[in-house]
Amino acid sequence: MSADEHILQLPHISLKSRTLLPEESGIYYVVDENSIIWYIGKAKNLRTRWTGDSHHRLYQLQKQRKQQFTIYYELLPESLLDIIEQQRIEQYSPQLNGTKVKAKKLAPTERLLRETLFSLAPYSFVLGVESARKEDLKFIETSIYWQDNWRVKKAVLPLTVIHICINLSELGYNWNSEMRFLRRIFRKRSNYYTNWEFAYTYKGKPIYELAVRRLLVNGLIIEVYGIEREALQYIQGYDLTQVANVEVRAVDEASLAILKNKCLLGIGGISLAKDNQDDLYERLSRKAIERIYPYKQDLVKLLFNEEIDFSKKQVLPTNTTTVRDSNTGMLVRLANLANKKQYLVALLTERGIDLNRYEVNKYLECIPKDDNYIDSSRDKRMMIFVKPFFCDLKEPIGKTDVKSGVFPISNSIYGAKGRTTQGAQHKIYKEVYLQTTVDRVFWLLLEAYLSDFAKVKLNEEEGYIEKVYVSPRRFITPATVTVTLNGKWKADIPFGSKDNMSYDESVDTIASLLQASGIPKLKFSFTVESIRT
Repeated sequence: MSADEHILQLPHISLKSRTLLPEESGIYYVVDENSIIWYIGKAKNLRTRWTGDSHHRLYQLQKQRKQQFTIYYELLPESLLDIIEQQRIEQYSPQLNGTKVKAKKLAPTERLLRETLFSLAPYSFVLGVESARKEDLKFIETSIYWQDNWRVKKAVLPLTVIHICINLSELGYNWNSEMRFLRRIFRKRSNYYTNWEFAYTYKGKPIYELAVRRLLVNGLIIEVYGIEREALQYIQGYDLTQVANVEVRAVDEASLAILKNKCLLGIGGISLAKDNQDDLYERLSRKAIERIYPYKQDLVKLLFNEEIDFSKKQVLPTNTTTVRDSNTGMLVRLANLANKKQYLVALLTERGIDLNRYEVNKYLECIPKDDNYIDSSRDKRMMIFVKPFFCDLKEPIGKTDVKSGVFPISNSIYGAKGRTTQGAQHKIYKEVYLQTTVDRVFWLLLEAYLSDFAKVKLNEEEGYIEKVYVSPRRFITPATVTVTLNGKWKADIPFGSKDNMSYDESVDTIASLLQASGIPKLKFSFTVESIRT
């Protein structure tokens, strides 16, 4: 039956906004956009009755995807609810009252874990186990200080954590294929009790695809994240074991000990330590991995132990066409890298440049000899610091909207005097730079022409920001000069302002210096400073 004037003049709220219902007793009417009454009910507390997915008719209503429902309500004392509800149901004959409740069939979380592990097992391994974090009060305090609240969520603190790493080298070298594969595996599935949760999201989407994912299952926490290719060299062996009755590999005890000594565990997963004992956040990341101990047996006790249809296993797309160099027999990509290194050694030597500077020799001496070679980004790149053209980094640049208002985004500033933030009343650094990275070989080659526009080291009066966010997802990327050598080898070299020079003035100066450098077959182009997501 359709709603009449008595119902339509009542206060109302959309079904999607049901959390805004008053916390009072009353009768409610669920009505669609055509004024058809679907359900009538009573509640001692209207908001509580509709909180989350608790209402027994919510699933049936949400299945009507073409309908838009509104909850009308009339506030009544609890003593009248039974009588008035019965009268209204008899008067209006709503569609769902008296019909069978159709509940949503949800699969247990342990099935989701097993399906995920089965697809991910060839490209992952168990790093180890971590005891409940609630016992480590210093770790909790430090995590909260650095706003790493994902580490110490209330539901996580009392539970044992199993750590699983995604081996990027086994996923391959096609970044787009890797990301599509991981998105499919960790996608949200509405037919499960719970889903994989990302450590950091923005508007429901992960900020970084390889960041920590978490699943709470059968009284345990499973955390999955990436591991840098450079860290894999410290893994000496694996033991075959099981997680939730799915066969997986676990790093052996000796390998875990080395990783705990050499690596950090942060939001982006496992990375090599910088050996910077003064970096307080690095200490937290080092403590996070030091808490892990070897995984010896299957800790996930199955409650349902259902038969799983593994025919739907997710498979990483592969490129069946492998192109090899006719002279060396190596992959063309690696053969080209070997030629590039040999060319750079000859060019630097010819120009009388010391290859030991910035440890360039360490990178250039590693020549690919077979398909197992990994081009180490840690050896290839180095840190430099630049000053943006369009802003002063001592003050906040962006703002963020939260429920309580609009607030400036204050990025952390680091340096020899310790940590501070943008906009702090007491400014401990006279100048603030943006930290970025550059190909160390190209920087060594071109340092004489670009050193006025970037710094390798800062003095005590200068600080730096690792990443300058202007919104929760958008950040500043510095201006770059893209240099091409010998017509085929490129590198982007960041640069910034010199003595308050404008971007155009800086470009003209750098272009003149590079043109007069005498480097053979040198080409270059410029990209302006920008804000990216």
